[in-house]
Amino acid sequence: MYTAFYNLADKPFNLTPSPRYLYLGEVHKEALAFLTYGVVERKGFIVLTGEVGTGKTTMVQALLTNLDENVETVYISNPMLSDKDFIDYLAFSAFKRKVRFKSKADFLVEFEQFLKECLRNQRTFLLIVDEAQRLSFSLLEEIRLLSNMETADEKLINIFLIGQPELNEKLSEPRCRALLQRVSVRHHIRPLDLDETREYVLTRLKVAGASNGEKIFPKSTLKAIHKYSEGYPRMINILADNALLLGYSRGKKKISPEMIEECYNDIRPKVVEKPIKAKESPVAKVMVHEKPRKSGRSWKWALFFLAMVALAIVVAVYRDDVSKKLEQLIGERLWPTTIQVTKRKPVPPKSEEYKVESPKADVEKDTKEPAYAEVQPKISDDAKGTDNPQPTIAQNAGQNETTIEQIANEESTREEITSWPVRVVRPGDTLAKLAMEVYGYTDQNVLKLIQEHNPNISDINLINVGQKIVFPPISSKATEPTYTVYIASYLPFSAARKEFQRLSAQGYEAYILPANDPEKGKIYRITLGNFDKLEYAQEYADMLVEKGITPLAKPIRLEVR
Repeated sequence: MYTAFYNLADKPFNLTPSPRYLYLGEVHKEALAFLTYGVVERKGFIVLTGEVGTGKTTMVQALLTNLDENVETVYISNPMLSDKDFIDYLAFSAFKRKVRFKSKADFLVEFEQFLKECLRNQRTFLLIVDEAQRLSFSLLEEIRLLSNMETADEKLINIFLIGQPELNEKLSEPRCRALLQRVSVRHHIRPLDLDETREYVLTRLKVAGASNGEKIFPKSTLKAIHKYSEGYPRMINILADNALLLGYSRGKKKISPEMIEECYNDIRPKVVEKPIKAKESPVAKVMVHEKPRKSGRSWKWALFFLAMVALAIVVAVYRDDVSKKLEQLIGERLWPTTIQVTKRKPVPPKSEEYKVESPKADVEKDTKEPAYAEVQPKISDDAKGTDNPQPTIAQNAGQNETTIEQIANEESTREEITSWPVRVVRPGDTLAKLAMEVYGYTDQNVLKLIQEHNPNISDINLINVGQKIVFPPISSKATEPTYTVYIASYLPFSAARKEFQRLSAQGYEAYILPANDPEKGKIYRITLGNFDKLEYAQEYADMLVEKGITPLAKPIRLEVR
């Protein structure tokens, strides 16, 4: 539509992946190299992740285009399949014919023979699952079991899982532990930076026939495209295509940053609010639609209400006179002029809802003022088994702070209630460092638990000096002794924290554990995984060394206080 206006051969920013417009920046070259390496070296499981619109499917299409003819490929773009449908799809794509197997065993026998035949003919079989974050856990287990088909020297099948970052979260689940250990290569595609965005746009314009792309998209406009697209290629295509159409409609051959912003605002979802007519009052509207059947009784209720109000006023004014007259008749005053208030004794709760610990040896029994303190929750019988039981907390109306009223009768001693640990952030403190001081270790689950109980923390990696942070108790299940795999030690805590964040971002279950070294003093260990048996930790450690992920991997006992 606008191609002739800009002297272009065709539309340069179509959303459908085309080999002609393939742009391989440093990000995509690295991703394509990982995929190619996995095919050539028969590495088994490969995991490629990236945010929506980063070009994952484009990389897969580029890989399939460059593969040799001796590579047999099955590509699944929609993994929302049942186990049976998956087997039928795989059999049809591999055998090139529709086959109905009587049982899964029949399929596995024929499929394994097919893979061995491929190996004898020097052919590689590759299974690619796109949108793999949508795979069910049952289907993930089926795919893992397929990877067991191997000889003594080589894998019979290569499996690529392509998906969004949620795939890493799914693979980190305990039920996927066996599959995660089989992943040999993992790569994450990041968004394009400003320079890469500029090259991406200008490369596509050049392929489309533009002699000088910067005449259409100046540097300031390219900067605006990167700002609003955040470096995601799909959003870059949408913004650039809409901007070219907008420029064509206005007769502008040079796209301005303001036009990019306008296109961005146009494609953003909008919430449409129903307008209220200025001359029509909501109250009047309700009165108009009031059902007529109620109007007959409304005046009766209004008269009754007014009569009750008048009676109450008369009683209040003439109460004493009426009281004297009635006293003469009955011999008893009905409305005493003085109201006596008797303070009732506090009734102790039927069940113990709070865990009370007193740091003092003796407490005065005759103290008249109740002791106020923050509440230390105790898991009740109904809440046992939950990770985060919520205590019942009372608020002191006078002082606006968390309190509990007297929990024992007047003969019981009053005890001070201990609070959850509270830390005030000092210069150089991080949430991970404070968590380690309180709990003796830290991981992502601990940091998320602290964030849940501190609404003022919006980012676990950013806390402010002087900020007060409450540290809730960790569930008893989380403090049971387990095993983890030690891989490295760091002396500055900042270095340990940086490595901890890097490993967590890659999907590993990382921990920071303090330790004392005879020569260096206090050091910080980085460990991976959480296992209930030593042999499981040892298998994981062997896998880390075998795959070259780390040169050192040693199972240790994880004990938290």
